[in-house]
This record gives sequence, structure tokens and C-alpha cells, in this order.
Amino acid sequence: MHQFSNSLALPQRWSWKVYAVIVAIAVATATLIVQSPLVWVGVAGVLTLSAQFLNPISGIGVVLFTCGLLSYSPFEAGALSRLYPGDLAIAVFLLAWLVGHRPWSVKDLFRPDFINRPLLAMAVVTPLTMLWSRLHPDPSVVYSFPHSDVSWTMAQLSQLALLAATVCMPFAVVSAIKSWKDVETIISIMGVVVALGTLVTITALVFGFGGTYTILGATRAYWEQPWDNSMEPLSCLLLPFLYAGVLFGRRSLSRYGLVCTLFLFCLLGVALTFSRESWLLALFGVLFVSGLWIYRHRSSWFSLLMVAVSLFVLLLSGAAGIISRFYNPDEVYGLERIYFYVTAAQLFMTHPWLGVGAGNYQFFDRTYAEVSSGGIAHNQFLTLAAETGILGFGIFLWLLVAVFGLLKRLNLRKGELNDSGYWVKAAAYGFVFAWMAECLFREAFFVTAAAGGGTKFLTANIFAWILLGILLATVNLSQKPSLEGGRSDF
Repeated sequence: MHQFSNSLALPQRWSWKVYAVIVAIAVATATLIVQSPLVWVGVAGVLTLSAQFLNPISGIGVVLFTCGLLSYSPFEAGALSRLYPGDLAIAVFLLAWLVGHRPWSVKDLFRPDFINRPLLAMAVVTPLTMLWSRLHPDPSVVYSFPHSDVSWTMAQLSQLALLAATVCMPFAVVSAIKSWKDVETIISIMGVVVALGTLVTITALVFGFGGTYTILGATRAYWEQPWDNSMEPLSCLLLPFLYAGVLFGRRSLSRYGLVCTLFLFCLLGVALTFSRESWLLALFGVLFVSGLWIYRHRSSWFSLLMVAVSLFVLLLSGAAGIISRFYNPDEVYGLERIYFYVTAAQLFMTHPWLGVGAGNYQFFDRTYAEVSSGGIAHNQFLTLAAETGILGFGIFLWLLVAVFGLLKRLNLRKGELNDSGYWVKAAAYGFVFAWMAECLFREAFFVTAAAGGGTKFLTANIFAWILLGILLATVNLSQKPSLEGGRSDF
């Protein structure tokens, strides 16, 4: 009996035949991939498609990985050059949401009511401005692309697809989340995507591949398209959630150690973007979460000591002086955006009511810009004012008010630190303010087809809408804590 117990305790060794079979399979698979890559890409596509229809959470995971890590198009010309793997993943995820929703009802699909009305209004106004631009085109503007065979009609169809995906995504995410565990899983997947992107960026910096573009002597990891185009908004907008998980989630998170690790990767990823915008947005998010932590621990001398020590170390390190160099116009670029702002303001003044048409800024930019043209205004407020006029701009302000109302519904003041979702509620303030601040630097809410690469920018902006869906689900879960896995209406 004793001998039998010892035999069970010893690890079982595989024979050399098992190792030989494993090596043979690995070599054969590698050879087939090299010789027939399209076949294996097709197999991977089928498996990915199955994962999206298998489970809503796995579908969101596919969207996050493809949008965050596969932001390139295999086609160099034509309409398909505007199509990216992330776009397909988003389309399949939304299709699975529509097909799997029973009973099918527009009223049930787009809930809660306080957020769907401004989105529905934008969905009506956007095609209206496009139709108006068709009926009353500007005779001084050429509605075509000088270096592309993509037509104006295709650009407008892309604009409608971008809007549809944007409007539907938060409600599809709400439908997918049934418990606090789901919230933690989605945030963790986002953190893993950022961690992988950070590792690849570090590799590019160490070995010097991915591009030769430098800023202040530091090489940014650029591929055929800027790698950080997707990583910038994801890393800085996700940072408040991971940071809040570190500060408030010790008792409620089942993967607390993982969240702490992902927070460090995310913090490093933000730093390695060498982006002034990302640094400012990350700072906003961290300050709001830190302020809440200090407020909840204001009676603790330890919290005040940590704040004082952090400020002292920051001053002594000289980091403030290094960071200030990124805002020195003699050392960096970016001041040309002033011309983009002037062009957008000019378009708004000449087309005040319905604008020049959604997605049409790029055509007017080449005609109106006297010094520099950028295709987009790099400012959400100015882009919407120029493309959709007063009507679209007013609806956008309505949406911002609705998003602010979401923070009130989270009822953070009455929440307890040991609540399952307190860490998500704490992150909400940092995320919302960072997202709105992002509108000063880019089209952060509504993507325009005028942006270079067409639908590519949707793969970068979709992260914010997924996070918004998480906050909507947080309100839902907070109202029905006893029925965590069930559905509740707002």
C-alpha cells in the first residue's frame, strides 16, 4: 500500500515516443502554415467567428483583441483597404447580439432610456446632413479622392456603418453582462490586450523595428499604421478602471493580483506612447480616482503621507522638466492643428445649420485650408459643428449631459467600499472626464469617415463605447444586487 501511494505521488514521465509525436505535429503545423497561410487564416477566422456566437463575453474578447492588436488592413487599394479585422469583429458581435436577443424589440434592445435618446437623435441627423450635402453640394469643392479609387458614395456608406456600430455597441455590451464577474472579466481582457501591446512596443524600442520616427530622441513603435493609434485611447481610458481596482477592489475582485499586474503594464504602456494627449488623459483619470481614495480615507494619516511623498519624489526626479519638453513647440510638432481648427470654424460659419455633411470635412479641407490640411479637425466639437451644424452639435451636448447623468445614477456617495461594484463606480468619474477631455484632441465619441484609413479609427474609438456599456451595466447590477445574474430595467 505504501509503495502504491508513493507511485501515485511521483510525476508520470512521458515516453520518447510522445515527445516525438508532439515535435512532428509542431513541425508539420508550422510547415503547413508557411506553405498555405490563407487556409490557416481561414481556419482561424472560422474559430473566431464561432467564439463570437458561442458566448457574448467571448465575443467582446474577440473584438478587444482584434481592435487592439490587429489594426491593419491586408488590402492596399480599393474599398476593402478601408476594412480592418476589428471592423469585422465588431460587425459579427453586433449581429450575434441582434440574432440572440429574444424577444426582438427596438424598445428592449436600446436601453436605458436616458442614454438612447440622444444617440437615436444623432442617428437621424447624421444621414440627414449627408442627404442635404447631396442635394446641395458646394460648387467650389471636388467630392473625390485624388489618390484613391474610393468614391464619395462609398465614403458615406462607411460613415453610416461607423455610426451604426457606435450607437449599438454600448447596448450590446449591457446585454452581455449578467454579473460583476463579467465586468471583471472584460476589464481583465482589456488589460491583457494593453499588456501585450506594451510588450510589443518595448520589443520595437529595444530592437529598433517598427519604424524610425522619433520624438525627443525616443523611437515610437510604428508599423504600416501607427501602432499607438489603437493603444493610446485604450491604455489611457482603461487606466482609471485598473487603478480603481488596485485601490478599492482588494476584497471584491477575484483576480486582484492580475489587476495589479495589468495596472503596472497599462501605466508603462501609457508612458511608452510618448503622446502628450495620452499623458494628460491618464493624469485626469488617475487624479480623479486618487482624489476619491483620499476623500474616503481622509481620516487616515497614511493617505496624506503617501500624497506628500509622491509629490516630493516627483519634484526631485526632474520628471516635470522632461515632460515639459513635450509641450515645447521648438522640439515637437502639433501646432499645425491650429489651421485645422480654423478650417472647421470657417466651415461652421458658412454652413451653420446642417454643416457640410457627415464625413465630408476631408473634401472641404483640401479646398478651404490655405496652409495645412489634415482631413479632420482633431477636435470632436469642431468636427461635429463643421459636418453636422448647430443641430448635430446641440445633440452632442445633449449626449454629454446624459453621460454626466450616468455618474449621478451610480450613486457613488452612498456606496460602501466593500460593495462588489464600488471599484467600477470609482473608475467611472475618471473615465468619463478623461473621455470628454479627449474630445479636445480627437474625434473621441463619433468617428468621421474623413479620418485617414476610413473605418480604421472605429477600431480605436470602440473601446470607449465598450467601457460606457460597462458603466451602464454597473447601474443595472447595482439596482438589482440580489438578482445579479438576471436582467433588470432602468
